[in-house]
Amino acid sequence: MMFILFLGILCPVLSYGGQFHCSQDSALVSFKRPIYDFSVGILDRVSQQTDGHFVFSPISTWLQLMTLAEGAKGPTADELWKVARYHRMKCFRRKYREILNLMDLKLMPMTKRSSTIVVNKFLDVKKSFRNEVMKSKETKVLSLDFDDPAGSATKVNDIIETNMDGVIKEGLYQDDFNLTMLLLADAAYFRSDWQAPFNPVYTSKEIFYSEENVPIGDVKLMTQIGYFNVTDVPYVNARILELPFSPEGRVSMFILLPKVGSVKDMYYKMKDIRLMTIYSLLKRTGPTLVTVKLPRFKITTNLVNIPELLYDMGVKRVFYPNLADLSGISDYTIHASIMTQIADIEITEKGVNASSIAEFLITNPYTNEEFVANRPFAYLIVDKKTDIILFAGMYSNPSIY
Repeated sequence: MMFILFLGILCPVLSYGGQFHCSQDSALVSFKRPIYDFSVGILDRVSQQTDGHFVFSPISTWLQLMTLAEGAKGPTADELWKVARYHRMKCFRRKYREILNLMDLKLMPMTKRSSTIVVNKFLDVKKSFRNEVMKSKETKVLSLDFDDPAGSATKVNDIIETNMDGVIKEGLYQDDFNLTMLLLADAAYFRSDWQAPFNPVYTSKEIFYSEENVPIGDVKLMTQIGYFNVTDVPYVNARILELPFSPEGRVSMFILLPKVGSVKDMYYKMKDIRLMTIYSLLKRTGPTLVTVKLPRFKITTNLVNIPELLYDMGVKRVFYPNLADLSGISDYTIHASIMTQIADIEITEKGVNASSIAEFLITNPYTNEEFVANRPFAYLIVDKKTDIILFAGMYSNPSIY
C-alpha cells in the first residue's frame, strides 16, 4: 500500500516538472501555434476591413495584448489569454520576450517595431508593471498630461519617428487624447534586400487584372528567372512561391496566388493548416526553375479599429470602463481606449549583390514554369527560425511604383 501511494505522489511531480520546464526552447515550442492561430485570425478580419489591400504586423498586436495581460486580472485576463493564448506562467512570458528581443536584434534594420503604451499621468502606473514591460526592448510606457493633447501627441510621435527612422512619423493624434485613459500605439516597417535580386532592366509596365480577369490598372512587374521553391497548396487552393531575403535566407516572403476563390478568403483558409505544411510541400517539390513576375509596391496601412477586430475575436472587457480589470497597471479604474497600428512595407528590385543579377534572364528566356503575380495575391513575411509571421497582407489595388 505504501509503495502504491509513493508512486501516486511521485508521478504527478515528474509530470509537472516535464510539462513546465521553462527554457527558451520550450517557450518557442509553446508559443508557435498560439501566435500562428492569432495571426491568421486577425489577418482574416483585417483583410475584410481593408478591401483586400493592406500590410499588417500580427506579431505586434499579439505583443500588445500580452503587454496588457501583464496588468490584467480576473475575467479580463481570462479573455486575453483565451484569444492570445500567452502562457500563464510568468517565466514563459519572459522567455517569449527574450526570444523576440533576440529576433528583433538579429533582423535589424530589416524590420523595426515600436510599441508605446500611453497612460494619463494622473494615474499612478505601478512600478512592477513598468519593470515587466521594460523587458521588451521595443515597448515603452509613457505617463503624459492628457489635458495637453497636442503636446502629448507630439511626444509620442517624436518617439515613433525616431524609432522608425523617419519611415513612419505619426501614430497618435491630438483628438486621441480626449476622454481617454490608456492608449496603445504600434508602428512597424519592413525593408530588406532579396537574396536573389531582380534586375531593374527587366522591370516593365504591365496590366494588372481583377479576380474576374478584367484589367483594372497598371503595375511595374519585376522579372527574374531562377531556382525557387514553388508549389500548390491544395488546402488553401493557392500556388505559393518562396522568395528569400538576405542575409542567410532566415526571412522569406511567401506569395500566395489563389487558384480558386477570392484572395480575401485566403487567411480564413489558412487557419486549417500550419506553416510547417507549406514548408513540407515546398521541400517535397524542391527548387524549380521558374520565371517570377512580381509588382514593385509600397503599402502603408493605418489601422485605428483594432479594438473592433479584437472584440470580434473575443477580447471585450479590456475596452469597457465598467468591465476592464487592469489593476496590475494602476489602482485607478482604467481601460484601453485606443489601439492602433501603422505598418509600412516597400518591395523593390534591390539586392545585396547587384553584380549577380542576372545574365541568366538573357541566356534562358523561356522556362516551363511561370509565377506571374499580375492579379490579387496575399503575402506572408516569415522568420523561419521562430515561425513568426512578421508582416502579412494583400495586394489588390494596382499602382505604378
